[in-house]
Amino acid sequence: MKISRYSVVALVVSVVAMLAVACGGASSNSKRLTDSADSLSYVIGMNIAYNIMQMDSTLRPEMVMAGVEDAMLGQEQISLEDGKLYLLSYMNYDVYERVRKYEDQYLTDLAASDAAINRSRSGLTYKVGELGNMSNTANHPRDTVAFTYTARTMAGVEVDPASERPDTLRTTLMKLPEGLSEGVKLVGQGGKVTLWIPSKLAYGAAGDSEKGIKPNEMLQYEVEIVEVKRRRR
Repeated sequence: MKISRYSVVALVVSVVAMLAVACGGASSNSKRLTDSADSLSYVIGMNIAYNIMQMDSTLRPEMVMAGVEDAMLGQEQISLEDGKLYLLSYMNYDVYERVRKYEDQYLTDLAASDAAINRSRSGLTYKVGELGNMSNTANHPRDTVAFTYTARTMAGVEVDPASERPDTLRTTLMKLPEGLSEGVKLVGQGGKVTLWIPSKLAYGAAGDSEKGIKPNEMLQYEVEIVEVKRRRR
């Protein structure tokens, strides 16, 4: 990963734009748009801000501004190589750790709010609606299960909608994300279960853009098992 002086400055300027929108709503800059160049520049700034609104905003605005000024003057207090290490650490560890802690606290509180909600060792959180036929459950990785489901983000936004896929998914357990595979084992044929799947057991840091699932996104599934075909032992 090669980071140039320009890319570091561009990243910091983008964060400044994000902080201005996230912290203030209306801009504190009183300059008016006097010509088309001003308008284009302003719209591009808005676009940058909207595209990075979901970045971590716990950054200190005064230090962000100091970084911009120092970089523009060629007086950086951190070398480009050290900057690269900071960015890699943030993307590969800090973000993941913050997401993990948030999800763990959320699911702990959720389980405490309802005695019918349970958590497994993996972190999967679930509430059984109907057990179904527990003599016919999927448990082997090559067992085939047919089920219907609705998937939503924690904000209630539906992802992977049934209108864009077969209403009933038929697949082997081994082809499902880890959390979903664990969840469908909890009930038998005809059973229903609600699953809260932390991102590490769902689609992880990669997400799935085709399904509308963002990186590090925890998901809630409403699942009904239609049929279970167990692999011949």
